[in-house]
Amino acid sequence: MKQKHQQDIPNKRQQILDAAYVIFSRKGYHRATVDEIIALADTGKGTVYNYFVNKEQLFYTLIQEKSMPFEIDLQRLVKSEVEPLQKVEALIRLFLEFYGQNGDLWRVMMHEVRGFDVEGYSDFTVEERNKYQAWFHQSIGMIEEVLQEGRDKNVLRPCDMHRAAYGLFSAIVSIVFGGMVDSIEESAKTIADVFLHGVAKK
Repeated sequence: MKQKHQQDIPNKRQQILDAAYVIFSRKGYHRATVDEIIALADTGKGTVYNYFVNKEQLFYTLIQEKSMPFEIDLQRLVKSEVEPLQKVEALIRLFLEFYGQNGDLWRVMMHEVRGFDVEGYSDFTVEERNKYQAWFHQSIGMIEEVLQEGRDKNVLRPCDMHRAAYGLFSAIVSIVFGGMVDSIEESAKTIADVFLHGVAKK
């Protein structure tokens, strides 16, 4: 009996996180309630608060756990021996895959980080927004690192790699959220080509 109870603990926690993903993605952070998550997870309020102090901690845990495999893949690619220009395309592919799978939740987070949700305001404090912004800075920093590697190897021209990384990130997110990704492979190639070579005739 004890063994079964121990096995149920991670399952119940995951059940709560799965329910939170659905509710936050559908309703946004502000309009989502812990009671709705409890109902969907088919659990008790006490069980939820055994794992999570409040709604914000639940949301942040969800963001962390959803992004962890992506971050590991991203870091592995950045540190790999792949050539910089090929690495740029591979990075774009990883971002497209990740945002394609988690776009609804990340759209909610982005609204909150900017200081407003779909109703025009945010429940996050400045400190909480800074915490989520750190995630974006880290991810975009990986793009910047690859671009700087390309500059160091003389395959990319000198420019502000920090701004370039933000520009590439913005393009990826806009294309995903705009519903313009029919094929991840083809979209990654197109974005990489336009970003690296432009659209002007040579």
